[in-house]
Amino acid sequence: MFHVGRVPSTACPPVPPPQISTDKKTLGTFCGQLCSPLGNPPGRMEFVSQGNRILLTFHTDFSNEENGTDIFYKGFQAHYQAVVKDCGQPRSLPNRAFNYTTREGVNTYEARIQYCCHEPFYKMHSNDGTSESERGLYTCTAQGIWKNELVGEKMPRCLPVCGEPIHPVKQRQRIIGSQKAKLGNFPWQAYTNIHGPGGGALLGDRWILTAAHTINPKDHEAQGSPNLDVFLGHVNVEDSTKLSNHPVRRVIIHPDYRQEESHSFEGDIALLELENSVTLGPNLLPICLPDNETLYDPGLIGYVSGFGIMEERISHDLRNDVFSENIFCAGSPTLKHNVCRGDAGGVFAVRDKKNDRWVATGIVTWGIGCGEGYGFYTNVLKYVDWIKKEMEV
Repeated sequence: MFHVGRVPSTACPPVPPPQISTDKKTLGTFCGQLCSPLGNPPGRMEFVSQGNRILLTFHTDFSNEENGTDIFYKGFQAHYQAVVKDCGQPRSLPNRAFNYTTREGVNTYEARIQYCCHEPFYKMHSNDGTSESERGLYTCTAQGIWKNELVGEKMPRCLPVCGEPIHPVKQRQRIIGSQKAKLGNFPWQAYTNIHGPGGGALLGDRWILTAAHTINPKDHEAQGSPNLDVFLGHVNVEDSTKLSNHPVRRVIIHPDYRQEESHSFEGDIALLELENSVTLGPNLLPICLPDNETLYDPGLIGYVSGFGIMEERISHDLRNDVFSENIFCAGSPTLKHNVCRGDAGGVFAVRDKKNDRWVATGIVTWGIGCGEGYGFYTNVLKYVDWIKKEMEV
């Protein structure tokens, strides 16, 4: 025991007063009755450090007056008790799991866990190029909080991997035509049935890219946004409508689309935001957005998937429609390998050989005939900035 500030004072003396502190915080400064926190010497008080260190700093004349006698001393005893910090159960969040790299189930000081995304469908987000092992490693700190060395308390984000189907279509020199697609060939394919059958493609884990005219057709009067459902994850319409409906929260039609202009397909693009994010898997994966003009080189082979009607129900007449740089065509005047009724809103998918990913370069707008001739597509690259802006809101 030692006495602190037994002599009354109105100010701390020139000699630095006793001080209790941790590495980053002063817990108390004591010098005389008037300068102590409560106007009295500290007496018996507890001082708690969040870390494993606590520091007592003081100056002494090595004596103590007691009953008129000077008692000299050169030391003291400090009694302390460490309190084990528990960070609690690590957070379990969608699309990722964690494993202990220290003792299983122990969440106390210096315990470590490693978060991992559900590969190959999700990948951990990183702006600085750090690996998943670095970004996903969290340690229980002395403050009782799980922390990562790079981002602190912020939890890792697992983002959808786009354009990498587990069972990709075997590439041939033809569009899919009337050939039946296998489950997982086009895992981004969506089915809509708003004003008749239509298509779309999954972007991320809660957005559908489609054609504006499947929502507000050219031959219909303008209406408010109908109640919509989107069907995903199947190649059979009956299975889709029974098992995989996803309500739509918001409909966004490009401002350049004019429903009343029957011969113009400018801005024929729309986004549907789903009410809830979908869980990705081998039969449900998003497609990528284009990022360069080389994906539109002449002669490049693309694939169109959809639930189109394989019958001759569309006029062969080439109408006097308005074309622009925002539309491209693909197909052949002789071979039966083009889009058909019900394919509208689906995407023209091209494999980007540089990174081996599938990219939505176009959206089915209209075609000449059914399954033959040329198909006309909205150029997605021209609208990428708009798409990203709307998806970020």
